[in-house]
Amino acid sequence: MGSELARFVVRGAGKALPDGRLPNEELAAALGTTAESIEARTGIVERRIARDGESASGLGAIAGREALSRAGLDPGRLDLVILSTYTPDHLLCPTSPTLAHRLGATGAGTFDVNAACSGGVTSLFTGASLLGTGAFRNVLVVAADLTTRYIREDDPKTRLVFGDGAAALLLAAPGEGDGLLFRVRSAWMGSDGSGAEHFLVPEGGTGPARINGTPLAGVRTVVMNGRAIFRFGVEQGARVVETLLERAGRSPADVSWVIPHQANLRIIRAMEDRTGIPADRWVTNLQRYGNTASPSVLLALVEMLEEGRVRPGDTGLLVAFGAGLTWSGLLVEIDRA
Repeated sequence: MGSELARFVVRGAGKALPDGRLPNEELAAALGTTAESIEARTGIVERRIARDGESASGLGAIAGREALSRAGLDPGRLDLVILSTYTPDHLLCPTSPTLAHRLGATGAGTFDVNAACSGGVTSLFTGASLLGTGAFRNVLVVAADLTTRYIREDDPKTRLVFGDGAAALLLAAPGEGDGLLFRVRSAWMGSDGSGAEHFLVPEGGTGPARINGTPLAGVRTVVMNGRAIFRFGVEQGARVVETLLERAGRSPADVSWVIPHQANLRIIRAMEDRTGIPADRWVTNLQRYGNTASPSVLLALVEMLEEGRVRPGDTGLLVAFGAGLTWSGLLVEIDRA
């Protein structure tokens, strides 16, 4: 059995999804294809699209307030707010202080995490690890992304897939409140910067606006190598699952549920085949939301918690991978707080 790397109680959970919806029928008409073809390629039926005036801090605050309300915790008692986003309110500076201000978390420590679609799981493990130091008692982990702000309307590779949203988990040290106890038995984070050019917005940062030597000055929308990203998701996603099981001394038969990054249903099905974990243990919600980037895994976990589908005795996997290239995963065992 793997050693216990961290432990945390989930006192409250929340989510925020924009009212704007983009169903396959509307998208198909715009792109000259069919709704059935889009679903077959991605597994997605509709996406949530942020409207003008919505932001990462705004959606994050809605999710965060819901988590705090469910826990009955005054935001002034928050010690730390961690925000995972690659679509901050502004290029400079961090968005987490704005989020904390919106929540009324006066004086709480804050910082942003940018690990693209891996960011939610990375932030969760970061928050849990910091709780273990004893310096913090209540940590709010929020993931919020509005990827559709950076998508070209005529780019089917990205427009078919992405949606917007936010998720929040209020973590506490054991003994600080009621909720389910998560024991982290294994973890893995990694990166491969050689694939950074597979998904990026060329213009707007301090690096050169070019990809593979091709100048792309002025391009402020996502440029994606879809085939490379798909292959990376399948191969690295399965590798994360296998590594987590090996490090924790567990087998596929021990797994109660897997929440993978909600990138594409074909990626998830390929991961099922490679890992040997039965299909009925894989959790998906991308059908309704699309790929929400860093909130993806946490959003599915929030919904499982809301529906009472996370139970004492469960062994769960949280598996994320994304641009950068990055990956992050946790194997958790659930107990009573």
